[in-house]
Amino acid sequence: MTTANAATNTPLCLVQISDCHLGAKPGSTLLGMDTDHSLDAVLAQLRRQHPDIDVLVVSGDLSCDGDAASYQRLLPKLNKIARRIVWLPGNHDDLATMHSCVDSALLPNHIQLGDWQLLFLNSAVSGKVGGHLNDAQLALASEQLADRPSLIFVHHHLRPLGAEWLDEQCIDNAEALFDILDQQADVAAIVSGHVHQESDQRYRGQRLLTTPSTCIQFAPGSRNFALDTLNPGYRWFSLGANGNWQTGVERVSGVEFTVDRTANGYA
Repeated sequence: MTTANAATNTPLCLVQISDCHLGAKPGSTLLGMDTDHSLDAVLAQLRRQHPDIDVLVVSGDLSCDGDAASYQRLLPKLNKIARRIVWLPGNHDDLATMHSCVDSALLPNHIQLGDWQLLFLNSAVSGKVGGHLNDAQLALASEQLADRPSLIFVHHHLRPLGAEWLDEQCIDNAEALFDILDQQADVAAIVSGHVHQESDQRYRGQRLLTTPSTCIQFAPGSRNFALDTLNPGYRWFSLGANGNWQTGVERVSGVEFTVDRTANGYA
């Protein structure tokens, strides 16, 4: 993919949102939080802070239950927010329903973005909460990663974060992906959602990032299910030439959200 700002050598802008858990009807809630309200607040801040986005990645759990209406309602919310939008399935999504609701252009497995390559891996397993990369996804990583700066996006996290209940849901064969990446010198980071929190760690020479949810936030380091007090947010990337890049997390400010912090889990 080429972009209009390539000629001026301006860094490319990529934004990741994740875990929207949008319901079939407006006003649906997750543990007391109206997920339309929280997503709309995130998108409003995103539009103010990043008015010229090259790619927006929505990295899984777009829906709370895979209902077609939730995907159909998400589409207009994202209208004209970026030059290119990419959806990834999460464990709460239904991939077949996603394909039936949107153009296939929203569900690519890789794209070129200026000097960069973006790879999108599906770690969702039907009927399972945790992640797994099947043989086709591992082959995609092996065959498509080229000799150029790359970012890999996947819904589930690859390594434990220190929250016992969440770490049971890591990609169960992540080491197979790391074996492939050992042969790749230009992977800038592997970026995940799912954990509803920000993290930044390194493992086997790879940088691993996770991104806040656009709704409820999970408390880091919690042995059992627990919610954080932080507001919803998103992650931005500034991708320059020759593999230079920066990233950061922004959270909604000036908006109050209702959430049931006494909850001990959700389906």
